[in-house]
Amino acid sequence: MIILAMGPNNYHLHLETEMDYPAKVILFGEYGMILNSKALAIPYSKYSGTFRIPLDSVNQRTTREIESNIALNQLNSFFKENDKKFDFLDIRQFQQDVIRGLYFDSSIPSGSGLGSSGALTAAIYNDYRLHRSGEELFIVKSKLAAIESCFHGISSGIDPLICWLNKPLVLEDQGTINTRINLSPFFENYTLYLINTNSNGNTGDLVRYFMECYLDENFKKNIDLEYIPLINQIIDALLAADFTTFERLLKSYALFQLTYLRKMIPENMVNHFKYGIDNHNLKIKICGSGGGGYMIAIAKDRNKAESYFSLNHLEYSIVN
Repeated sequence: MIILAMGPNNYHLHLETEMDYPAKVILFGEYGMILNSKALAIPYSKYSGTFRIPLDSVNQRTTREIESNIALNQLNSFFKENDKKFDFLDIRQFQQDVIRGLYFDSSIPSGSGLGSSGALTAAIYNDYRLHRSGEELFIVKSKLAAIESCFHGISSGIDPLICWLNKPLVLEDQGTINTRINLSPFFENYTLYLINTNSNGNTGDLVRYFMECYLDENFKKNIDLEYIPLINQIIDALLAADFTTFERLLKSYALFQLTYLRKMIPENMVNHFKYGIDNHNLKIKICGSGGGGYMIAIAKDRNKAESYFSLNHLEYSIVN
């Protein structure tokens, strides 16, 4: 819930939770999770967002604050038109705060694959939910999915759940959410990178494209019989620290994405993607919905990987 503390000439926003909502990285399960595959995801606190109400007058607000407020006003209209679907939210309070200039102050790049809409969804749910007693995670996930569907048309709810929990999780293939996982062996053996493609993706368009492709019988067969089992097996191997199996599956995973999800790989990354498939040390894969933003790279030898990035003028950051 949001409380406004009034001052003599202005007001300021006070959040009971005082929370920043982090970005997220989907290690494995992109697109497959829509079809009930497993998924492995981690929060990425380098980027985050939080709700604010500006102290200054309307004339002193920045363009970014105004644009965010306009977007939230559109979202408010959607909530009001579908109030039964969102009866778990305090829509009236949300509307009042939007009128006062509420905006989402976020450093998460839009279209990056790092969950900018997921963080916003988590903030809406956490700060405006009516009932704050404990709920099963699968119920929270379904409510988050309902909110995020306003942005993308379809949502698994995993992105905002990661941002809300701020801890790694595995979505099991039967819908169970597991937060008791140990990723230390993985990070002791590999370095995880985000590579900046210097372009933006559009999650909504790409998800719709994927679901349209899924109507094709051959594409559906490849997803159901090859990609989803690959997702499940590679997550199992990673969590079991069976890295011989993991590396074999990782190559197949990248090759599948290059073959069947080519639209999700920016053109300037295709050759690097191919290099990773043929290289023992480095593998590159889609991050989030792909199409732009960041790509994920997983390397055994950090020095060799970063030498390759530098040689090819690739901007990168390490995810710890």
